[in-house]
Amino acid sequence: GGMIGSGHRLGLASLEKRFGRDQAVAVLKEGMAAMDYTTALIEDEGISCHFSPSGRFRAAWKSRHYEALGREADLLGRLIGLECEMVPKSGQHREVATDSYHGGCVLFRHGGLHPGLFHQGLLERVQAAGALVAGRTAVIGIEPQGGGIAVLTERGRIAAGDVVIATNGYTGAASPGLRRRIVPVASYIIVTEPLAPEIVAALIPGRRMIVETRLRHCYYRPTPDGRHLLFGGRAALGDIDLRRSGEFLRRLMVQLFPQLEKVRICRSWNGFLGFTLNQIPHIGGSDHVYHAIGFSGSGVAMAPYLGHKVALKVLGSGEGRTALEDLAFPSLPLYTGRPWFMPFLDLYYRLHDRFEGSS
Repeated sequence: GGMIGSGHRLGLASLEKRFGRDQAVAVLKEGMAAMDYTTALIEDEGISCHFSPSGRFRAAWKSRHYEALGREADLLGRLIGLECEMVPKSGQHREVATDSYHGGCVLFRHGGLHPGLFHQGLLERVQAAGALVAGRTAVIGIEPQGGGIAVLTERGRIAAGDVVIATNGYTGAASPGLRRRIVPVASYIIVTEPLAPEIVAALIPGRRMIVETRLRHCYYRPTPDGRHLLFGGRAALGDIDLRRSGEFLRRLMVQLFPQLEKVRICRSWNGFLGFTLNQIPHIGGSDHVYHAIGFSGSGVAMAPYLGHKVALKVLGSGEGRTALEDLAFPSLPLYTGRPWFMPFLDLYYRLHDRFEGSS
């Protein structure tokens, strides 16, 4: 979806319950550092990717979600300097033209970009620096070789001094220890046909990134040209036909915006996010094999940041240290990388959002 932010997948209360106040604050500060690093990278490298610090609106699906967002906003403002503002239901139309929410929270420093152009800009700069990129070349094994590592690919063998695994939602059998700690979660997106700019502006007057608090977790935004609405969500937790997912997302979109009933969809696609079991990104490694992985839905900012940090680790620099490596990297019994439990989890999410209540 191209949304860039401070990576607060888990709130302060959840983190504090698990790790204590000091460690929770340290983890949240890593999210702020990731946003700062990645936005500075875009500016310093001159990457043209339609980056705009337009802000994000976290829309409260229930009134109690709004109350929880308010408590969180107050704490995070004091503890980590998060710049935010609560918007009551009576004022939410200045953010989004739907009555489906109970207000929400604006996160001012968040924003959006074109992820394809961002990726292309990064790729061009590493190639210009002399890196060799071998795309569409599956790695089938990693093993020690002398004082380094042998990377076995479907096109041959590569000798390497060090290896970084950054496969996230596409982690495969070549790294089984990581695969059993990463859950690939499908996210689906549709884009409307071209609309008059004033129609899109009326839907989202501030051009902010919109995300929800419900477990279905719809997220949407104007495209950078202001001519389309990009709408994403969990049409399913696994891989399903894109026509089917597109129809499902379109129904969700029209439920929020009945004024789009006659609008057609021109694109439908999906991709896999990499979630850790505790929804916290992880970085680490030993014996010349490192990893930066499990961005849990916050990869636009967190992936470049942890990529930078893991590179410092490879170079032996203490500046590669983060608060994230102090945390356990859990696995699940009987889980080897194929998420057999997804149909049950998907049913739970659907039932939870349907029967949670109206308050």
